[in-house]
Amino acid sequence: MKKLLLFITVLFFGISTINAQDDVSYGYEAGDWVLGGGVTFGSMDMGGVETKMNTIAPSAGYFLNDNSMIGLSLGLMSTDVDGTKVSNTDFGIGYYNYFMDLGDKTKVWWAVGFGTTSGDSFDDAQTRLGSGIGMNYFMSENIIINFQLANILQYVKQGDDSSMMFGWEGEIANMSATPSLAIFFKL
Repeated sequence: MKKLLLFITVLFFGISTINAQDDVSYGYEAGDWVLGGGVTFGSMDMGGVETKMNTIAPSAGYFLNDNSMIGLSLGLMSTDVDGTKVSNTDFGIGYYNYFMDLGDKTKVWWAVGFGTTSGDSFDDAQTRLGSGIGMNYFMSENIIINFQLANILQYVKQGDDSSMMFGWEGEIANMSATPSLAIFFKL
């Protein structure tokens, strides 16, 4: 009988704790900071040519209000093709607007941003203006998974060359227009 009473007491407090977590608010407020980013490692061997790629891309964002964020990112990229190493640096700034909720834990956003990439792979720095969409999924109140489909609309200028693109054909041929998955921490 004592074990049954102890079990019911533990169960009661456990359910109370679980229900208390339901009162958690998933979202953002003015003044919130998010820190995070992504890390990518890859290698391939095609036709006897071995290629290794690494990217570290930390980012930070500050919320102006519940739906608007200004973000900064820095990408450090390294590629090794059969022993020839090249490094590139990418810097970006963007404005994000959270315009739709898909349930309590999922927020959909659109963004517009400016970025520049320079390094060993570029004779002239590449400058980009772009717009994209994405969504955040709250694993907890402070841990967020971010999916981004970058640069649905994009203008790129490098030296005397420039290009304009609209849409996504489903191909992952341009590093500036690939989907990405990252983790963020809300402070």
